[in-house]
Amino acid sequence: MKFIILSFLIVVFFLFNINTTFSQEAQEVIKNVQSVYKGIKDAKATFSLSEKVSGKSSSTSGTMYIQKEKKYKIKTKSFTLVTDGVTTWSYSPGKKQVVIDNYKEDGNSFSPNKFLFNYPENFYSDLTGEEKVGSNNCYVLKLSPRTKGMVKSAKVWVDTEEYLIRKITISSSGSTKTYTLKSITLDAGLSSSEFSFSPPSGVEVIDLR
Repeated sequence: MKFIILSFLIVVFFLFNINTTFSQEAQEVIKNVQSVYKGIKDAKATFSLSEKVSGKSSSTSGTMYIQKEKKYKIKTKSFTLVTDGVTTWSYSPGKKQVVIDNYKEDGNSFSPNKFLFNYPENFYSDLTGEEKVGSNNCYVLKLSPRTKGMVKSAKVWVDTEEYLIRKITISSSGSTKTYTLKSITLDAGLSSSEFSFSPPSGVEVIDLR
């Protein structure tokens, strides 16, 4: 579950260096994506997630909230992950458990904020064509990692008109996850209180700080 949360919306995090046959076209798409997200203060989006692990399929849906610089919340029926940039809360209603830890940022952790606002040079990008995602015409970008890591390959679908991320597929060892973004609101005017969490009464609290 932690991998699902941390891998959510990571792909634009890697969309900076280009070194492929279609480098000029891919670079132009990425430049436009960066321009859209660079100027915003916060964002909100609903999403659906389908996953295949060792031949077994599952699906879920939820909502993501982000705010510069390090605040985000990802919520589904089965889990909630919240951070204010200092403390992180991971809540599982099914287990009646909340795990509290210090916010950690390193090379192996990925957040929606990094996905939208930062662009390290970790992947090669290739513009492979155009496809529809729902009613949206999208550019399709294939990503290949420069070095070995948790993500083996990925694809991103970018709206040809608004340059918003509409769909992401992430392949890692033994699993493939596809995220489809639905309602996207930029500069949603989110309150900072959205990014704090009070454990419900009666749940187990595990404090790792």
